[in-house]
Amino acid sequence: MKNDSLSQYFVYIDESNISTNLGHSAYSCVFVLCINKDDIEKELNITYLHWVDMPWKLRIKFAEKIKNLDFVCKCTIFKNPINQEVVLTDFISNIINNDLFVSKITVDGKKPKHYISRLKKKLRKQGVIFDKLLFTNDKSESFLRLADFIAGLIRSYIDNKNESNEYMFDILKRKIKIPN
Repeated sequence: MKNDSLSQYFVYIDESNISTNLGHSAYSCVFVLCINKDDIEKELNITYLHWVDMPWKLRIKFAEKIKNLDFVCKCTIFKNPINQEVVLTDFISNIINNDLFVSKITVDGKKPKHYISRLKKKLRKQGVIFDKLLFTNDKSESFLRLADFIAGLIRSYIDNKNESNEYMFDILKRKIKIPN
């Protein structure tokens, strides 16, 4: 994936396991260069899917399908329980570099207008540069489904390693950045 300051990116964010008191939460952020966005979306060709609802065979097949696509994913892991609003703000401000031009940040889920407005103000105050911040349902955005898949994989890999998630993580690890 190209990474120059003139590139325009679309960012898609999803989380996994944020509402439990046990285990870990994983936030994933998929960066897609806008030049390739339509090509990747066409290549994904996925209808609605959710990590929790996918059988292991389908998960493996999907991981093998996406391993050569041009995207980068940055993830952060949190020990549960978490304060979702604080974690989301910190996550976005830490993963989006000021030298990247982000056209649109799309986060999975629906939030009220006052929540979105407050988040925009916090992010801009922390120096995050973006045109739009949207919260939407993952049924309408294939890249949110990709972010959901990565978040689910990371959380599963950390909390419950098995042969299947170790294999998927291994074939996708060059795409996934997890800062220490």
